[in-house]
Amino acid sequence: MAERRRTGACVALLLAAWIAPSIAAAQSYVDRNLSVSPAARDGGRPIVIIAPVQPSTPPQAATPQQKTGPIGSYASDAPGPDIRARNADYVTQFRVIERIPPGATIRDVAWRYGVASKPKGFEAVLCWQDAGTCWSVTEAGSGNTAFFNGKDASRPFLLYYRVKGSGHLPGGPIKGDMNQVIVTYDVPG
Repeated sequence: MAERRRTGACVALLLAAWIAPSIAAAQSYVDRNLSVSPAARDGGRPIVIIAPVQPSTPPQAATPQQKTGPIGSYASDAPGPDIRARNADYVTQFRVIERIPPGATIRDVAWRYGVASKPKGFEAVLCWQDAGTCWSVTEAGSGNTAFFNGKDASRPFLLYYRVKGSGHLPGGPIKGDMNQVIVTYDVPG
């Protein structure tokens, strides 16, 4: 009987050691992504959660495919906001400036953004439709990606900036430049 209790206690300790990190990681994720600040509950500025946004490679299904059908594209330009404070979200909204045929899907997205400087803690993410599908562009002020391939081409893109950290921004506000996305899409049919 004592041997059975000792074995049961060992199994319980092993299970606790195995499950506890998973629970802690899940709670940490919830705390970072789903907690609501008192200001948001009291009708303050809505929170746009973009952290943690980790760059990832596009899924295999999203790799560029050579299609022989018609393609279209549009370019959208918008001024970037000045970054005035740390830990605040700054958004550039890119409008879809032409009529996109129904069923058109994204083939490639190119971007260009500029800021006067990128202090420590600077982050930039390019998002399709909302902050749910994002690609980190922090390291590259311009480029292109197949990450959004297959998505609805008629939906807008957004560019989120932020500078994480504490204290004042070095040198004062950071001037935002003109930003651009170019969306190339496949036309059905």
